[in-house]
Amino acid sequence: MDTLVDRVESITRSMEGHPELSSAFREYEEQEKAQRPSQLSVLIVDDDEFLADTFEMLLEDAGFAVETANSGNEALTKMSRFKFDLAILDYKLPDIPGSKLSKMLKEKDGDLNVVMLTGHMEALENHTTLDSDEILMKPISPDELLKITRKLSSRV
Repeated sequence: MDTLVDRVESITRSMEGHPELSSAFREYEEQEKAQRPSQLSVLIVDDDEFLADTFEMLLEDAGFAVETANSGNEALTKMSRFKFDLAILDYKLPDIPGSKLSKMLKEKDGDLNVVMLTGHMEALENHTTLDSDEILMKPISPDELLKITRKLSSRV
């Protein structure tokens, strides 16, 4: 896994200096994802790009179709373009609080399962008011992420 992460980071760094490559790569990724057979789809929303990308690689390796968003507004845009079975949201996002985003996403799709990720204790204290199916404390292990993703995906 470390080797894969290192390779992806190296590719990402080399594309940063070439916006045309980065744009073409993202376009290719979106076309490739759209052509996949009926996999369960997951939206990961976290302003920590490294964490979102790591979760994406982990879940794709497990057979899920994954999209990432680094803000609440980007998540809403992706929700208007794609159908997701599960959303994994950071509680503290820079533009829209995770608790509000969860409600907004569920208004768009009442069947959407939502996992809230947080490193903040107040989210756990307010769990009863959060519109989420699960709430998990960061840091989260890869095994725990896969376990909860499979559990919630089985409800679909």
